[in-house]
Order: sequence, then C-alpha cells, then structure tokens
Amino acid sequence: MDVITILQPENHLPSRKNSPLALHARIRQPEFVSRNEPVAMRFLNMYITFPVIFALTAVLCFVSAPRLQDRYGGYRLGTVSFAPDSLAESSLRSCMMPEASSGFESEGIGTEIPSVVFSVVYSMYTVKPGDTVSGIVSRFGLRNMSSILSVNAIDNARRIRAGQILKIPSMDGIVYTVVRGDSLARISERFGIPVNAVLDANDLEQSALTAGQRLFIPGAALSNLELRKAMGELFITPIRGRLTSSYGYRKDPFTGVRSFHTGIDLAAPTGTLIKAALDGKIATSGYSPVYGNYVIISHDGGYQTLYGHLSSISVKRGQRIVQGATVGRVGNTGYSTGSHLHFSVYKSGKTIDPFSVLK
Repeated sequence: MDVITILQPENHLPSRKNSPLALHARIRQPEFVSRNEPVAMRFLNMYITFPVIFALTAVLCFVSAPRLQDRYGGYRLGTVSFAPDSLAESSLRSCMMPEASSGFESEGIGTEIPSVVFSVVYSMYTVKPGDTVSGIVSRFGLRNMSSILSVNAIDNARRIRAGQILKIPSMDGIVYTVVRGDSLARISERFGIPVNAVLDANDLEQSALTAGQRLFIPGAALSNLELRKAMGELFITPIRGRLTSSYGYRKDPFTGVRSFHTGIDLAAPTGTLIKAALDGKIATSGYSPVYGNYVIISHDGGYQTLYGHLSSISVKRGQRIVQGATVGRVGNTGYSTGSHLHFSVYKSGKTIDPFSVLK
C-alpha cells in the first residue's frame, strides 16, 4: 500500500515535545493519510471536528428546548419561548419589567395613633385630570390610602374621575358603620383602638351607639382583602367552566412526568366567550406551539394575565380593555388535551396562584 508521509519540520515546533503547541500541532496534522482511504472517510476526517459537533449539539438543544421546557410555561413569563413570528418574547421582555409602586405603604395595616386625638375634620377636594388616590393621600399629608377610600366609599380607586369631589379626613383612619348589637368597647377591641380615641375623634361624650351610625376609627385601616378590592386588584374568573387542573405540581398529561403547572385549566365548550379578568392593556397576542392562540394583558400593580389555547382572538396588541370585555373564545389550540382555557396570573414576572386574586 502506497503511503504518503507528511514530515513536520522540526523548526516549526517548540523544543519541548509535550508543550501545548506541540500537542496541538500533532492533533491537527495527522502523520499518515492513506491514498486508498474511502472518500467519505476522508471527508469525515477533514470536516467532522469537535467545533462542528459542538455547534450541531447546540442547535439541537436550542430547537428542542421550547418543547421540553415550555410545554406548559413552567418558567417566568419573560423567558417563555413563543413562535418567532409572533414577536412575543421581545414584547414580553419590555412589558415584564416590574411596575412602579402602587402607591400605598400600609396594605391593611393601621397607622400609629396620635398621643392626643382631636375630632376629625373633613376638607373637600375636587379631583383633577391625572390625579390618583395615592397622589391625593400624599398631597394632604396622610399615610394610608384606606383613609380616602373608606371615607368616600370608593370601590375601585383606579376609576376616580376628574371633577369628582372627595372628602379628605384630617387624620388617617377609616369609617365604620355601627350594626345592631355593637358596643363601643367591642368596636375598639376589634380595631385595637382605645375607646377614648374613638370618642375624641368623633367628638362624642357618651358611648351609647345606634345602628347605622357612622364612626371614624382613627389609625385603623382596611383589611388586606378590602383594600385590594378597593384598589381594583381583585380579578374576575374569565369563564364559567369546570376546573380540570389547578396551580402547582401535577402529572404532565403528555409525558406523565411530575411538573409545575403555572396556571389553572378551565374546561368549556369551544367558542365560549373569554372575559378580561381585570382592566388593562393588551401586551401581546399571537400563536405559540405551547399555548396555541394566546393573549397576554398587562394590568396596574405589576400584574399580567395569560389566556391560552383560544380558538379565536378578539383583541389587538396595545388595545385598552376593561374588566369583563371579550378577549377571545375558548379553543383547543397548541399543546392541549381538549377544549379549555389555560389562565395564568403573573406578579412582577412570577406566577402566582390565580385563586389568590380571583373574586
């Protein structure tokens, strides 16, 4: 067999035989190449190198990752791999930035009671364009949003309007309506406020109460649930359907592997109208292999909601939407085992249990 010997000049290699350069040279330049070696083998030897194998492996991992990892969106919303033509990933990266603070410091927690309590005095304020409850609270030197929300019986702070007249109390606190059987001692105990403080704030000389009487409770605050309701942060359920999968760990219906389900699944007939869970703005919509036809809505307070597997979409990106308006219709698109809605709620980019914010 004829053999071609390729000689490597000694002056091209370092004097140390085991140096990295010498090893590199020996690896890259084989000493013998057979003339009779098959063409296919020579091609493989020349082109199938470690960098090529590494590149091919990386491409395969990149292509398969969305199917393995994002089957049910088991990651933060900003990292879900949607179809490139939907531009969902890039839009999510911008809209998933944490929202500005909602403006209240003490959610359901009362403020400190002054050492000397005077009777509460109210001033009137006309809401101006662009005003927010949190801004008005700061303007009048109050610390708790509950004060204005309770005194004015505001059930949705995000819907105050220009020209609306608000009563502003001279101190933090809430209004309580006396019910039959109430006593001042019981009310004071309930809110953790001294009886004398309640008497002074309401300019009362005796503790006798009547049903329907309105008392200002200094230093008290709305409960967490009451405050969230007044802030418009309680979501409605998008559809009336049967719960088929809850939030949390479950057995993947396709693979049987235990995995984390980042939302809830509600079974309903194809074509059922889907409602927006809360006022907001359409962050993006489109199609993905995971969620099929989907819509993502951004809400105040750093919340986002995702609606997946839709048969049709009724909204467009950038559109404003109010709670209860139609988002689309229930379907069976994407990775789906039947006609249903996948509904996820995100807070500052991380999933939360939807039932923690649903009415």
